[in-house]
Amino acid sequence: MGIGGGEDVDDGLNGLGEIVATQSTPQQIADHILSAIAVGALPEGTALPPERELAAALGVSRSSVRAALDRLQRGGFVDRRRGRGGGTFIAPVSPAGLRGVADRLESFRHGQRGALEARALVQNGIARLAAQRRTDEELALVRRLAADYAAQHEAGPARAADARFHAALARAAHNEELAAIAGDLDLRINTGFRHDPFSAELARRAALDHAGIVEAVAAGDAERAGSLCEEHFRTTTMLTAPGGSGAAG
Repeated sequence: MGIGGGEDVDDGLNGLGEIVATQSTPQQIADHILSAIAVGALPEGTALPPERELAAALGVSRSSVRAALDRLQRGGFVDRRRGRGGGTFIAPVSPAGLRGVADRLESFRHGQRGALEARALVQNGIARLAAQRRTDEELALVRRLAADYAAQHEAGPARAADARFHAALARAAHNEELAAIAGDLDLRINTGFRHDPFSAELARRAALDHAGIVEAVAAGDAERAGSLCEEHFRTTTMLTAPGGSGAAG
């Protein structure tokens, strides 16, 4: 799960240079932002980072970012304002507007499905190893972070808490290569804008998933921990998104 409102956008852009530099074009940048808009990860009124910051975070030229924002502005998906209080903001988007780019969104999401499935499988392995290798201190931390996630009720804080939970689980697996692969896949999927949808029902489901994973890890049940974690990623990120079809990441 990922960023939700404007306060989380900047944090979600850190450390993306190497992956994005080889993949981003103005259209790809625009499609990432558009997908985040479609699933509500960037709601109406959210302020995007300044062009210079966005370009630095994504590892692309400022002209590429400007071209991407120009495309989104022409489509009516962002407002660009000058002067004090100016910047680029997510515009009100109607269902009809999203239907008009449904084919593009479907193509974008189709390109992500392989990475989403790979991430679910890698997380299966991480949870299995965590069940076998975790220390008591690591288990206590994972349990606390699961409870912290369950206490969140807004998209941004919930996504941040979810990331902390899975990062702690990866550390408990004691396999740096698997953790690096998981991080690489996450960067490839998100490219600075989390696309996974958020709702009260999804948050409730994810909290139950986390609790089940923790108990399997505590019991040393590697098979159950792995299968629960894989299913968690499949059901919370490989979903039909509001306003369109396909996976969210």
